[in-house]
Amino acid sequence: MSTLSELEFLLVSNDYPALTAISGGVKKYAAKLGVVPTAEAAREYLERKKIDGVFVDMRISGARELIEAVRKGASNAKAAIFACVQSSRETTGALNAGANFVLRAPLSVEAVALHITIAKEIMLRERRRYFRHPVNFAVTLKAGETEQQGRITNLSEGGMAIRGAKTLKHASTMEFWFDLDFAVEISGKGLVAWTNSEGMAGILFQTLHGMGRGHLGAWLTAREQLLPRPADNEGQK
Repeated sequence: MSTLSELEFLLVSNDYPALTAISGGVKKYAAKLGVVPTAEAAREYLERKKIDGVFVDMRISGARELIEAVRKGASNAKAAIFACVQSSRETTGALNAGANFVLRAPLSVEAVALHITIAKEIMLRERRRYFRHPVNFAVTLKAGETEQQGRITNLSEGGMAIRGAKTLKHASTMEFWFDLDFAVEISGKGLVAWTNSEGMAGILFQTLHGMGRGHLGAWLTAREQLLPRPADNEGQK
């Protein structure tokens, strides 16, 4: 279902040689790459988007704290993190902060591409878990004593995107229940991972009650079998 060309990466660096090498390595797989120059800009970016892999230049201010924040976050906690270091002394700190892989300067297109290949199973497995199936289901949301109706616009194993009548509060917890296609109710509790100005919000599933996890998994499997399966020719470009 998922291919390397569907992956999205973020580079956190203001170094031109690093940008050249990493963009070249990502381009080999026709994947997408966003670039920000600071840790602060990266935090804002990662609050808005689901990313498969993050390249962090360890020379930027707050690099280690950024990696730790990603690991403790909601949407991108399981993203593959590639720490770009200048010396072996930085390696232990980057790995302890939560980096999966370490690339030593000077970076090259070939080294970046190799690390993406090594990390692909981690990234594709996570992407499959969060693959968003477009739907149009009614959902009931409840926070405390406040209840509202909304529509689910896409659904995955890990969560859902919804459009509600009222704006949800970022990082709040929410009870929910909705019916799948075959009239099986799914209910549980989730965390509001992101919101936008258009009334949309992303809710990560924390708990699914009863047989909810199994019912949702069966539904997703049936949907995935209907998806086109492109030839697995990544890396041949």
